Amino acid sequence: MSGNARAAQGPAPPDTTPQVGTSEGRTADGPAWDFANARTGRPPGIDAMVGYRALDVPEVIHRGLPASRLTFILALDEGVEATSGTAGPEGLSCAQPAPVVVGGLHMTSSLVQQRGSQAGIQMSVHPLAARALLGAPAAGLPVEDFDAAGVLGRWAVDLQERVREANGWEDRFALVSAGLRRRLGQQDPGSRSGRLRPELLRAWWLLERSGGRARVGDIAKDVGLGSRRLGALFQHELGRSPKQVAGLMRFERAVAAAARSVRATGRADLASIAADCGYADQPHLTREFSRFAGLAPGEWIREEFRNIQDGGHGAAEDRLHG
Repeated sequence: MSGNARAAQGPAPPDTTPQVGTSEGRTADGPAWDFANARTGRPPGIDAMVGYRALDVPEVIHRGLPASRLTFILALDEGVEATSGTAGPEGLSCAQPAPVVVGGLHMTSSLVQQRGSQAGIQMSVHPLAARALLGAPAAGLPVEDFDAAGVLGRWAVDLQERVREANGWEDRFALVSAGLRRRLGQQDPGSRSGRLRPELLRAWWLLERSGGRARVGDIAKDVGLGSRRLGALFQHELGRSPKQVAGLMRFERAVAAAARSVRATGRADLASIAADCGYADQPHLTREFSRFAGLAPGEWIREEFRNIQDGGHGAAEDRLHG
């Protein structure tokens, strides 16, 4: 077909076939994880889709950090055991495996029991897409209980069961993408409850473009709202204030910068990271990092050193710096 004929028919539909990239997380003794990344074909609102399968990992407790994206997991095994970091290991001991996991915008770390045979598909969901993709705004998603079956309903359980029975990452990714695209197609474009205010969309974009460093008052002025009205929009849709979201974005950038530096040099210049990510000084970074992660940045680096060297925390870097 000639270029003119193709243009006359309009733009080609987007390619929704997942293109899969695979990799391994390795230790000195060999591969410990099998990873697969859906590089293309993801539905709108899904920033990352990663399949994971443990090959040879110790059964330890993993610390999940808060971020400006929601985590949505469909397990390929009996489920994920997780609890809020504020509950401590004691709370984790009481956690039941959840085949479907989702959460709102967390302001503290979570604890996940890492099992030697765990497997699943983990997605990074834009919070402003939660209503269309998951059927509930980010404000309506839990921040303490990670079991999503009762929140999302039967569709999520059915999708998890179909994905669990599929063979191969490509087929699993295709099932997930098709299921989520169907949900997007079921949205009524005329429904007021499903529409996002343009002021909210632009305010998020401005915050994210600044890495969380923009002043909330300046953003409110840019979008034509008062600060209190903008805050009410954020609380209604996200369950967080603009200031809290900005703090998450700065923290997320600090984590990505620290991981990138450790991977390259074996250490992190926290003073430089503080300046680059919008903190007043290194003590300010340490206080905020401790509030979000539950431990100081130096302690986190020591705890995560092997994981960082093996490629951990790379997804956030790809999104923030890609």
